[in-house]
Amino acid sequence: MASRILPLVVLAAAFISRALAADITVKVSDAAGHPLPEAVVYLRGAGVAAVGAPAQVTIDQKNKQFAPQISVVSVGTAVAFPNSDQIRHSVYSFSPAKPFTIKLYAGKPPAPVVFDHEGIVVLGCNIHDAMAAWVAVVDTPIFGKTDSGGVLVLHGVRPASYELAAWYPGMESGPQTQTMAVTGVDAVSREVRLPVSPLGNAGQ
Repeated sequence: MASRILPLVVLAAAFISRALAADITVKVSDAAGHPLPEAVVYLRGAGVAAVGAPAQVTIDQKNKQFAPQISVVSVGTAVAFPNSDQIRHSVYSFSPAKPFTIKLYAGKPPAPVVFDHEGIVVLGCNIHDAMAAWVAVVDTPIFGKTDSGGVLVLHGVRPASYELAAWYPGMESGPQTQTMAVTGVDAVSREVRLPVSPLGNAGQ
């Protein structure tokens, strides 16, 4: 009998946890107060579950640009860097969170790069100085990027205290953070203003 009751208890707990989860709407604006698309937003705190096995992410190279130019991934994510241009590229980073170099290549590189430490990784191409991209590596599964209106909705956030972080290229001091609490099923809204201007190629 006990062996039958335990799965029911687990299912009931999972149902209650989902039922108490809330949606958090975050609106991010730039230094001028305009909506900021492609801004990175994430949550850290007691209500965040452990990061599971992340899926592989792709950052392509098209028309001598990285696409997307801004990415956010959880720690341990493997990132593939296909080259869709008709010319060769060499991808590199000197960032402490993930220094690496992929030598000059066309098509697909030999293997994806695993981003195994939290932090901001700046990407470049040794051949084309104008190429630049950013990868925010976060130790949480609750993250995303704002849409064209500067808005991101984080779904199913459990009741707890959190640190809400927002980041965009050009922020020298790192992510901007604020504390917040989720107490139940009511939707929560937050506004964040970052001291930056939009990148010309963001969203490609």
